[in-house]
Amino acid sequence: MKTYQIYIDSAQGDVVSTAERSFKFDWNILPKGEYEMTFSFVSQLQKLTTAEGEATTYANQIEINIPFSGNNYKVDITKDGFAPSTHVSGLLEIKDQHKNNTHTYRLLVADTTLNIPITLYGKPQGMTFNVRLLQHGGTDAVKSPNYNMVVFLKHKC
Repeated sequence: MKTYQIYIDSAQGDVVSTAERSFKFDWNILPKGEYEMTFSFVSQLQKLTTAEGEATTYANQIEINIPFSGNNYKVDITKDGFAPSTHVSGLLEIKDQHKNNTHTYRLLVADTTLNIPITLYGKPQGMTFNVRLLQHGGTDAVKSPNYNMVVFLKHKC
């Protein structure tokens, strides 16, 4: 089994919204087949006001939308066993949170063991993919940090 690694620096992505970035990638290197997708993620250290730090508007979920042919993603028990999009790909964990009288400092992370793999079918299409950070409830995170992440695609067959 061959594993493909895609390194992402959010500062290099095109801004779609405050919570979403679009990235360019040549998907032609990947053969058609079944893939197991995992990811690792680390944000820049965020400095938030005390009120922002206590609000639930910070990113705690991530959506990775890779345009596989037919949009066949096995993420859950859904109609016919497939879903029409990736939905939420995983959770982000707060690490190294420090508070003082006026500010909260935090780092968001996820490693490949925090979230279960998502199975993707087919072959990616086009030359772009999107990453979106979500807050509690699934809406766009209000104050999204810059981040680095690696998407791992393991070709299973």
